[in-house]
Amino acid sequence: MKQLVFTIMLIFLTVSTNYAQEKTEIPKDSVAMAKAAEDAAILLRIKTAEKEAKEAEKELKKAEKEAKKAEKKAKKLEKEAEKAEKLQKSIVKSEKSIEKSESKIISYEDKIIRGKAKGKLSPVDISKLNDKISKERSKMNKTIEKLEKLKRKQ
Repeated sequence: MKQLVFTIMLIFLTVSTNYAQEKTEIPKDSVAMAKAAEDAAILLRIKTAEKEAKEAEKELKKAEKEAKKAEKKAKKLEKEAEKAEKLQKSIVKSEKSIEKSESKIISYEDKIIRGKAKGKLSPVDISKLNDKISKERSKMNKTIEKLEKLKRKQ
Protein backbone atom coordinates (compact mmCIF):
# COMPACT_ATOMS: atom_id res chain seq x y z
CA MET A 1 0.00 0.00 0.00
CA LYS A 2 2.80 2.38 0.94
CA GLN A 3 4.70 1.45 -2.20
CA LEU A 4 1.64 2.29 -4.28
CA VAL A 5 1.31 5.68 -2.61
CA PHE A 6 5.05 6.30 -3.07
CA THR A 7 4.85 5.36 -6.77
CA ILE A 8 1.85 7.61 -7.31
CA MET A 9 3.62 10.48 -5.56
CA LEU A 10 6.71 9.93 -7.72
CA ILE A 11 4.65 9.95 -10.90
CA PHE A 12 2.80 13.02 -9.73
CA LEU A 13 6.01 14.91 -9.02
CA THR A 14 7.50 13.93 -12.37
CA VAL A 15 4.39 14.92 -14.29
CA SER A 16 3.86 18.11 -12.30
CA THR A 17 7.45 19.24 -12.92
CA ASN A 18 7.13 18.44 -16.61
CA TYR A 19 3.77 20.15 -16.70
CA ALA A 20 5.13 23.23 -14.91
CA GLN A 21 7.99 23.48 -17.38
CA GLU A 22 5.67 23.04 -20.35
CA LYS A 23 3.09 25.41 -18.91
CA THR A 24 5.56 28.27 -19.01
CA GLU A 25 5.91 27.70 -22.73
CA ILE A 26 2.99 28.98 -24.69
CA PRO A 27 1.64 26.24 -26.95
CA LYS A 28 1.55 27.52 -30.51
CA ASP A 29 0.07 24.67 -32.44
CA SER A 30 -2.71 22.16 -31.96
CA VAL A 31 -0.30 19.30 -31.19
CA ALA A 32 1.15 21.22 -28.27
CA MET A 33 -2.34 22.14 -27.07
CA ALA A 34 -3.45 18.51 -27.29
CA LYS A 35 -0.40 17.48 -25.30
CA ALA A 36 -1.18 20.13 -22.64
CA ALA A 37 -4.76 18.86 -22.40
CA GLU A 38 -3.49 15.31 -22.15
CA ASP A 39 -1.09 16.35 -19.37
CA ALA A 40 -3.94 18.07 -17.54
CA ALA A 41 -6.03 14.90 -17.80
CA ILE A 42 -3.13 12.85 -16.47
CA LEU A 43 -2.68 15.31 -13.63
CA LEU A 44 -6.37 15.02 -12.80
CA ARG A 45 -6.14 11.20 -12.79
CA ILE A 46 -3.10 11.37 -10.52
CA LYS A 47 -4.92 13.64 -8.06
CA THR A 48 -7.90 11.29 -8.07
CA ALA A 49 -5.61 8.32 -7.47
CA GLU A 50 -3.95 10.19 -4.60
CA LYS A 51 -7.31 10.89 -2.99
CA GLU A 52 -8.29 7.23 -3.33
CA ALA A 53 -4.95 6.17 -1.84
CA LYS A 54 -5.47 8.53 1.11
CA GLU A 55 -8.96 7.16 1.69
CA ALA A 56 -7.67 3.60 1.50
CA GLU A 57 -4.92 4.47 3.97
CA LYS A 58 -7.48 6.01 6.35
CA GLU A 59 -9.60 2.86 6.14
CA LEU A 60 -6.53 0.73 6.76
CA LYS A 61 -5.62 2.77 9.85
CA LYS A 62 -9.19 2.51 11.08
CA ALA A 63 -9.15 -1.26 10.62
CA GLU A 64 -5.82 -1.50 12.46
CA LYS A 65 -7.23 0.59 15.30
CA GLU A 66 -10.27 -1.68 15.59
CA ALA A 67 -8.02 -4.74 15.53
CA LYS A 68 -5.95 -3.29 18.38
CA LYS A 69 -9.12 -2.61 20.37
CA ALA A 70 -10.31 -6.17 19.81
CA GLU A 71 -6.90 -7.52 20.82
CA LYS A 72 -6.92 -5.39 23.96
CA LYS A 73 -10.39 -6.63 24.84
CA ALA A 74 -9.32 -10.24 24.30
CA LYS A 75 -6.31 -9.74 26.57
CA LYS A 76 -8.53 -8.22 29.24
CA LEU A 77 -10.92 -11.17 29.07
CA GLU A 78 -7.99 -13.56 29.23
CA LYS A 79 -6.64 -11.79 32.33
CA GLU A 80 -10.04 -11.97 33.99
CA ALA A 81 -10.26 -15.69 33.20
CA GLU A 82 -6.80 -16.26 34.69
CA LYS A 83 -7.79 -14.27 37.77
CA ALA A 84 -10.96 -16.34 38.21
CA GLU A 85 -8.96 -19.55 37.77
CA LYS A 86 -6.41 -18.42 40.35
CA LEU A 87 -9.20 -17.54 42.77
CA GLN A 88 -10.77 -20.97 42.26
CA LYS A 89 -7.42 -22.66 42.95
CA SER A 90 -7.03 -20.64 46.14
CA ILE A 91 -10.49 -21.70 47.29
CA VAL A 92 -9.71 -25.37 46.64
CA LYS A 93 -6.36 -25.02 48.44
CA SER A 94 -8.03 -23.42 51.47
CA GLU A 95 -10.68 -26.15 51.62
CA LYS A 96 -7.97 -28.83 51.54
CA SER A 97 -6.08 -27.03 54.30
CA ILE A 98 -9.21 -26.94 56.46
CA GLU A 99 -9.81 -30.66 55.90
CA LYS A 100 -6.19 -31.40 56.81
CA SER A 101 -6.49 -29.36 60.00
CA GLU A 102 -9.71 -31.16 60.94
CA SER A 103 -8.08 -34.55 60.44
CA LYS A 104 -5.09 -33.49 62.59
CA ILE A 105 -7.41 -32.31 65.37
CA ILE A 106 -9.31 -35.60 65.23
CA SER A 107 -6.09 -37.61 65.39
CA TYR A 108 -4.83 -35.59 68.39
CA GLU A 109 -8.13 -36.08 70.20
CA ASP A 110 -8.00 -39.82 69.44
CA LYS A 111 -4.48 -39.99 70.93
CA ILE A 112 -5.71 -38.29 74.08
CA ILE A 113 -8.71 -40.64 74.40
CA ARG A 114 -6.65 -43.81 73.74
CA GLY A 115 -3.86 -42.62 76.02
CA LYS A 116 -6.26 -41.88 78.87
CA ALA A 117 -7.95 -45.25 78.40
CA LYS A 118 -4.66 -47.13 78.55
CA GLY A 119 -3.24 -44.81 81.20
CA LYS A 120 -0.05 -44.22 79.24
CA LEU A 121 -0.31 -40.42 78.86
CA SER A 122 1.07 -38.15 81.54
CA PRO A 123 -0.66 -34.84 82.30
CA VAL A 124 2.21 -33.05 80.51
CA ASP A 125 1.63 -35.11 77.34
CA ILE A 126 -2.09 -34.36 77.51
CA SER A 127 -1.43 -30.63 77.85
CA LYS A 128 0.99 -30.74 74.89
CA LEU A 129 -1.63 -32.46 72.74
CA ASN A 130 -4.25 -29.94 73.88
CA ASP A 131 -1.86 -27.12 72.90
CA LYS A 132 -1.42 -28.71 69.48
CA ILE A 133 -5.19 -28.99 69.13
CA SER A 134 -5.71 -25.32 70.07
CA LYS A 135 -2.99 -24.18 67.62
CA GLU A 136 -4.49 -26.28 64.87
CA ARG A 137 -7.97 -24.88 65.60
CA SER A 138 -6.70 -21.28 65.45
CA LYS A 139 -4.94 -22.06 62.17
CA MET A 140 -8.11 -23.65 60.86
CA ASN A 141 -10.21 -20.64 61.92
CA LYS A 142 -7.86 -18.29 60.04
CA THR A 143 -8.13 -20.50 56.99
CA ILE A 144 -11.92 -20.51 57.27
CA GLU A 145 -11.95 -16.69 57.38
CA LYS A 146 -9.67 -16.59 54.35
CA LEU A 147 -11.96 -19.01 52.54
CA GLU A 148 -15.00 -16.87 53.29
CA LYS A 149 -13.25 -13.81 51.86
CA LEU A 150 -12.27 -15.71 48.73
CA LYS A 151 -15.84 -16.95 48.25
CA ARG A 152 -17.13 -13.39 48.58
CA LYS A 153 -14.73 -12.27 45.83
CA GLN A 154 -16.02 -15.00 43.57
